[in-house]
Amino acid sequence: MAASVNNIINGPIRDVFLMHAAQFKLCLYLQHRHHTVGADEAVVKVEGTAHLMDGQAMTNIMSFGNKVVPTTWMTSGGKILPMEFAAVPAKTTTVAPTPAFLADFLSVLTSNGCDGLFGIDTIARDDWSEMKIGDASVVVPSNDSGDYDQDKFIPVAFAFDEEKPTSRVHGKCGKDHKHSSKPQ
Repeated sequence: MAASVNNIINGPIRDVFLMHAAQFKLCLYLQHRHHTVGADEAVVKVEGTAHLMDGQAMTNIMSFGNKVVPTTWMTSGGKILPMEFAAVPAKTTTVAPTPAFLADFLSVLTSNGCDGLFGIDTIARDDWSEMKIGDASVVVPSNDSGDYDQDKFIPVAFAFDEEKPTSRVHGKCGKDHKHSSKPQ
């Protein structure tokens, strides 16, 4: 990452997360895509595995007492839009960014030329790595293991802490994924 982008991440973006106490439930996300998503499709995670699903598949998932909720949001044209979803039990309390946080976050991104570059992700219990297996994106806990080939992954999720002045990598994505494009 360029030094100027690191300064934006660890400066005004970090400040917005801390000001709104968003660092406890959300993290910064480098926008990228692994799937080309059609008009009636969405990327939905089920137990850590992301699948491209159509409306009927989501209806089927919900028929078992689940709901499909946004977990990752992208920025584009000064707006925040849901980008990835998860299937969770219907009674689950879900995380959503507050309107005040979103307004400040979008303002900082726009004023620093980062609209369309970064979005927001829900923070996972553990740091994670994402691998492409077949047509699915599989997310696994990283477990602080240094045994994997670090050159094969890029940082895509960044968590903040009041006690530390710089972000830490919360999520990594395999470089071998077909990153079809930045979301539009």
